[in-house]
Amino acid sequence: MSAYNILLMLNFYRQLPSELEEAAFIDGAGHFRTWFHIYLPCSIPSIATIALFTIVGQWNAWFDGLIYMTKTELYPLQSYLQTIVTRLDFQNMTAEELKRLSALNQRSLISAQMVIAMVPILILYPFLQKYFVTGMVLGSVKG
Repeated sequence: MSAYNILLMLNFYRQLPSELEEAAFIDGAGHFRTWFHIYLPCSIPSIATIALFTIVGQWNAWFDGLIYMTKTELYPLQSYLQTIVTRLDFQNMTAEELKRLSALNQRSLISAQMVIAMVPILILYPFLQKYFVTGMVLGSVKG
């Protein structure tokens, strides 16, 4: 867990009204019950935000695959795409492949890599979007 995520959660919990906790204690709830039934449901938007940040950070971690993996066929997608762009083997290519490769420029390769890398995150984002909207509405309502 990064310090940024801890600060994000800390500030989220600071903006929640203390009356929620007081009302739970008056009703006889203890610390754990208050956290599970009051604070945890209210913090789902911030947990979804941190989850998305963590997932994107891990998904984009191409350097970890280069460090920890020895076989290129076992590389994660990001590490594999990085090696494709940086380590082109021109000796084993045929003349037709070299001709097609010369027609591509570096921007095309980088753009293709970015599109391929974004697809899983774009698939995941709509499932987490409802929590972001809930968090914005919850933060905008003044009691």
